[in-house]
Amino acid sequence: MAEQLNMVEQLGWVAELELHFSRGKVNTFLSKRKHLGPLTVQRPFYPEDGVCHLYLLHPPGGIVGGDNLSVKVNSDKDSNALITTPGATKIYRTTKNKSSIVKQDIVVEDGATLEWLPMETIIFPGANSNISTKFSVFGNAKIAAWEIQCLGRPAIDEKFDSGNLKFNFELWKDEKPIIIDRLKVNQSDLDNITGLRGFPVFGTFIISVNNNDVIDIVRELIPKSNLYVAGVTQIDYLIIVRCLSSKTNLIQELFRNIWIKVRHLTIGKEGVMPRIWST
Repeated sequence: MAEQLNMVEQLGWVAELELHFSRGKVNTFLSKRKHLGPLTVQRPFYPEDGVCHLYLLHPPGGIVGGDNLSVKVNSDKDSNALITTPGATKIYRTTKNKSSIVKQDIVVEDGATLEWLPMETIIFPGANSNISTKFSVFGNAKIAAWEIQCLGRPAIDEKFDSGNLKFNFELWKDEKPIIIDRLKVNQSDLDNITGLRGFPVFGTFIISVNNNDVIDIVRELIPKSNLYVAGVTQIDYLIIVRCLSSKTNLIQELFRNIWIKVRHLTIGKEGVMPRIWST
């Protein structure tokens, strides 16, 4: 046991999670769950008709240099699932110049609906990490997905003053690229006008739409504020909301408000907050 723990400290955790959602006669169910290491899910539950809600559980102690996490999600035809997390993911300071790797591959088949709504990722000063998320969407699949990154802990005036980060965010429709975002961040990028403009928190929210009216509703839901900068774009059937802010909760509140207001227009379900967000 001591040798195993020492090896983990030297090499880091390797954690893998594979999830497969399928449509049953009444509800969507988790037809496959395979995991390795400290990465798993809670038991699925059904607070609303037909939708499988699932909580993704990251390693309880957070992610450190040398850790390698892989998440694969596949939503079969006509399935309907919502995935969130019970708390923020934390990526800690790296020692010995080791990087952590977080890779997430999500496939949404024709006719399926997937909502990927995790809590924020908090990245501590001194962290070296590569974070990659790829959505592959097919046919008439619907998706609502966001990611929120927080550099340092602005609530206690802790700045991200060292470390190197690489972010990769992609969405492909029928094997054609729609969104490819690549961002490299170090301390010098934070105050750069072409970087993050001094804002320590940034987020992206993508929503499937079937008409051109939803973007006007989304724009009306973004109030003017000196505490964040936000923009809305529509590419084909997707609305993309991007936001920079000084506080995590401001982006969370903005994204959740948009999601609640337009959910019935995009996936045909009323916006009901997952209970875990209130605990």
